[in-house]
Amino acid sequence: MKWLQLPEDAEKPSWAGLFGAVPVLYIFWDPYQKGASWEEWMWTLLAFTIFLTLAVLASLYWARKSVMQVICAAMAMLALAFGAYRPSGVIFYIFVAAFGPLAMAGRIASSAAIIVCAAAMILIQWMLLWPFIWPFSSMPYITAAEALLLGAAITVVVRQQIALRRTLKTAERERIARDLHDILGHTLSVIILKSELASRLMDQDPTRAKTQIEDVERISRNALSEVREAIVGYRSVDLHAELDRAKSTLETAGVSVEQYRDALQLPPAHERVLALIVREAITNVLRHAHAKCCSMSLKGTPGGYRLEIRDDGRGGVHREGMGMQGIRERVKAIGGEVAWQSGRGTELIIDVPLPTRMDGPAA
Repeated sequence: MKWLQLPEDAEKPSWAGLFGAVPVLYIFWDPYQKGASWEEWMWTLLAFTIFLTLAVLASLYWARKSVMQVICAAMAMLALAFGAYRPSGVIFYIFVAAFGPLAMAGRIASSAAIIVCAAAMILIQWMLLWPFIWPFSSMPYITAAEALLLGAAITVVVRQQIALRRTLKTAERERIARDLHDILGHTLSVIILKSELASRLMDQDPTRAKTQIEDVERISRNALSEVREAIVGYRSVDLHAELDRAKSTLETAGVSVEQYRDALQLPPAHERVLALIVREAITNVLRHAHAKCCSMSLKGTPGGYRLEIRDDGRGGVHREGMGMQGIRERVKAIGGEVAWQSGRGTELIIDVPLPTRMDGPAA
């Protein structure tokens, strides 16, 4: 049945919820205590089997609102039927209250209505069908209180899970936006630069012009691949290769480059972040700085490392744009600090401590 198929990105089963089946074993106490016939044991076992099936399905499909609505309704029918057969059957209403918030996706009004109705049904059904033990038993009061407390707790948890998923989705969208900005901003700038150079060389030096056009094609193909990888989120970047590309791009634009690099072993997550920052910084130099010279250095520091990028361009920009904001967010995510000034030329200094483990979290 397609309705019950779990999608590839389905939430993990919540098997911990099956521990709730333990108190339900109480329904076997009555037939044991009074030495019931095998027919009564059979009905009790059938009720427990139906309950356990619904609990397993709820553990598998707890994040599927439509499935949980059916499971919650089935549990309510089981509670109504077995509660009419035996007083201990009202214990199933606790799970109606527990499944209600999942069936209603944590909506407060709808969840509260199901929880209160489940607690009320415990008292009403016990009072109407088992009046001879009503005044002398605390079980319905305790069961109703458990239904209210458990339902309220699960409502809070469900709402927290929904809020967390929204936060994660927002963070993922922002990550993709930053990656696309860094990748396409730099790549398009290089394509424009090389296309303009090829246009100027077309009549004077067709061979060099052809080389520039071939570079444009290669860069475009690489950019397409990088965009796909950025969306998936598994791009692996070589920082030193990125520094080499930055040097080549700047020299193509007529900017002299000075580079210094220490032989550092960086965590992959840090290397990816720094490579994207180098790309963004060089894009800004090409677009806005009108620089004649640019220096880049990657040095080890006590307990970490420092990336410095300076140019002798026009500077004078005091308002941070999207690119600079993205750099700050990336560096903050790996525990580093950013110093940026744009007076006479632009200076970007990034200090990052090395983590205790070199595999660090993905950025």
